[in-house]
Amino acid sequence: MRKKNNIANKKHLSLQINLTAKDSILLKRYCELNGTTPKITIKKILHEFLLENVNMPEDEVENQLSLFEARETDLFDYIRG
Repeated sequence: MRKKNNIANKKHLSLQINLTAKDSILLKRYCELNGTTPKITIKKILHEFLLENVNMPEDEVENQLSLFEARETDLFDYIRG
């Protein structure tokens, strides 16, 4: 049985992709024109695509109104010691 990987706990994720012959030729040509490697090019293109198309999840703000609610306090909680 394969162990499931939690992506959030990893610093890097390794993926294997299969390109068609046509896409492979285009990638090599792009790299030659821009003086980069296929690995750097794919990372850059994927990063830009994700930034444009996926919203980062926002942290939920906790309800802070409970700070001002009336509370019952026990006088003896402050005297003990």
